Amino acid sequence: MDERVTVAELVPDRWPDFLALARQMGGNRSCYCMWWREERGERLRRPRAEAAREVVEEGPPGLIAYAGGTPVGWCAVAPRAAYPRLNTARDTRPLPDAGDLDRVWVVSCFFVPEQWRGRGVSRALLDAAVAFAYRRGATVVEGVPVDPAVVDRSPGGSYTGTLPLFLAAGFEEVARPTPKARVTVRHRPRR
Repeated sequence: MDERVTVAELVPDRWPDFLALARQMGGNRSCYCMWWREERGERLRRPRAEAAREVVEEGPPGLIAYAGGTPVGWCAVAPRAAYPRLNTARDTRPLPDAGDLDRVWVVSCFFVPEQWRGRGVSRALLDAAVAFAYRRGATVVEGVPVDPAVVDRSPGGSYTGTLPLFLAAGFEEVARPTPKARVTVRHRPRR
């Protein structure tokens, strides 16, 4: 990595930095990391940016990476209970042994601008997300990454992260709900 990357919680004072990243998200820029937080089939009652701002006001819904004061990446992390759509999609729903969805946290989304990809930003965000989740009471942290060895997806289509990223960070594969979709991975606290 060329510059030192630091990671901070997305708190209200950092909202402009999140918006700066959201404007760079290409086809996903209107999501504001609200897709997984919506109920399946629910019609939007208000703009996602407005809903995202409220989530930020309630408590950090994720983390922002910085290099030299510039926002260079985003990662969403929250209890599974905060993600209705994630919990009902066939390839991301909780496993039967998941337990309390308020204590099972999920690293659900990443965004790193193209010029910062391949420089360790996603790994820094993932490591910080795991630590953040455990500090907030998680008993386990999950991810639903894509396996690039099985499915070829663009960076925009790999917004949930990739299997190699999660495995390198100490996660274990625990399920492949569908043959060509996302993989469920888990990280358990070190005893």
